[in-house]
Amino acid sequence: MTGHLLGWTLVVLGAGVAVGNLVRMALVDGWARFEAGAEVVMGVGMAVMAAPPTALHYGTYGLWWAAVYALFCLGGVALAVRHVRRGGIRQLGHGAHLVIGSAAMVLMTLAMPGESSGPTLALGASGHGHGHGAMAGMADMGGGHGVTEAAASSGSAVLWRAAFWVLAAYFVVFVALAVRAHLRGPVAATAAPALRARHRRAARTPAVLSAPNARLAGHIGMGGSMATMLLMMAA
Repeated sequence: MTGHLLGWTLVVLGAGVAVGNLVRMALVDGWARFEAGAEVVMGVGMAVMAAPPTALHYGTYGLWWAAVYALFCLGGVALAVRHVRRGGIRQLGHGAHLVIGSAAMVLMTLAMPGESSGPTLALGASGHGHGHGAMAGMADMGGGHGVTEAAASSGSAVLWRAAFWVLAAYFVVFVALAVRAHLRGPVAATAAPALRARHRRAARTPAVLSAPNARLAGHIGMGGSMATMLLMMAA
C-alpha cells in the first residue's frame, strides 16, 4: 500500500510539473518556451515512470525516452553556450539546470527495468528492490536481479548510486534557491509601475498565472519529484 501511495503521489507531482510548464509555455517565447516544453516532457515522463500500471512499460521503451532526454540535454548545452556568449560565464546557469535535469532523467530511465529485461543501468540489489519497488508499488521486478547483483559485485553500482545522491542533493538545493530568489524578487522595481497603473484598466490575467509563478511551481514540482525518485533508486 505504501509503495502504491508513494507512486501515485509522484504521478500527481509529475502531472503538476507538466501542467505548470504548459501554462509557462503560453506566457513566454523563444528559448524559455523550449525550456518549458522540455520540462513538460520530463514531468510526463516522471508520471509514467512512477505510476504502478505503467512503470514496467516505461522501462521497456526506456532507450527511446532516454534519447529524447538526451536531445533536451544537448538543447540545454546550446542554451548555456548562447547565454555565456551574450553575458559571460555568470550566465552559465541559464542552460545548466536543463542539462542537469535532462541528464538525471536519462540516468533514472536507464535504471528502470522493462517488462522482460532488467535495467540497463543497475544500481545494486538494494536499490533495485527498494527504489523501483516503492515507486511502482511492486516488491519484486523479476528478471533484473541477476543484472543488479552483478553490478553490485563490481563496485560500479556504488559510484552510480553516489551520483544519484549528488543529483538528489542538487535538486533539493535548487528548489531552496528558487524559492529564496522568488521571495526576494524585484519588489521595489514593481512598486512604481503598480502605482502608475492604479487608474488603468485592471489586467485580465490573474497574477497567479504569471510566468515567474509558473516557473517557480514547475521548479518546485520538478525538483521535489526528481530528488525523491533519485533517492528511492539509490537507497
